Amino acid sequence: MEGRQFVEERLKQGKRGVLISIAVYGLLGCAKLGFGWYAASRALVADGWNSASDVLASLAILIGLMVAGKPADNDHRYGHFRAETAAALVAALLMAYVGVDLLLGTLRLLISAQTVEPPHPLAIYAAVGSALMMYVVYRINRSIAEKTNNLAVLAAAYDNRSDALVSCGAAVGIIAAQGGIGWLDPVVALLVSGVILKTAWEVGAEAIHSLMDGFKEEKLNQIAERIEQVEGVREIIDLRARYHGSVVHVDVTIGVDHHLNVVESHRLTEWVEQKLLGYENIQRVYVHVEPAAVNRR
Repeated sequence: MEGRQFVEERLKQGKRGVLISIAVYGLLGCAKLGFGWYAASRALVADGWNSASDVLASLAILIGLMVAGKPADNDHRYGHFRAETAAALVAALLMAYVGVDLLLGTLRLLISAQTVEPPHPLAIYAAVGSALMMYVVYRINRSIAEKTNNLAVLAAAYDNRSDALVSCGAAVGIIAAQGGIGWLDPVVALLVSGVILKTAWEVGAEAIHSLMDGFKEEKLNQIAERIEQVEGVREIIDLRARYHGSVVHVDVTIGVDHHLNVVESHRLTEWVEQKLLGYENIQRVYVHVEPAAVNRR
């Protein structure tokens, strides 16, 4: 599977994972908010708002994937693939907003020194059930993200994992509150907000790094090794790579024997392209040819 069809299949898989997240988040958000208010559990209510906010974040990611699937046009000659990364950044900002809101609300509750009654035991089952469901969704989205190298879906997977941990923490806090440690329930809500903010930072930092054309040196070295395996490449004069959504674009200048004619040089560039296309999600390769340094001395 190559070219446009290859990318479309990746986007299709990504949308499938995000739609699963939206459905589960919506169901769990309503359930946790309902049970949380009924059981008077601050931790479960915080977890419920977390899931509700994740619906918005997942919708942002879904919209980003839909935009990324649009073909190139006059204003976007390279296509719209970076909408995936922009969607991941929007999702991170939404998570950060919810995390700060929960943090401030819980701090106000603790500072006010209000008497905190232990929540109803029903809240325990809601929290445990939510943790199990979110872990399953995390595994599904993580698998999709690894297959497609889709940053937006990876952001959703990280959020799924955080939600599973948050629900586990809420369950622990509620159980402890049953033992007479009522103040632990809002403390867990405080930790929940911390987890949300940490996830938002990780996802946002990775999205910004990608939007600024950041590319890990280790991966760049691996690409260089593959180019050097092509017979006829005397040296790599310049090599750059960047993410364009979930795919990679590579720009390389190679040094070759100065006796090669135009046809032979062009054939060599095609060999380099064939060596790289499909490797580590490389979709496009630009090869420039110059006489090798040994020929210029």
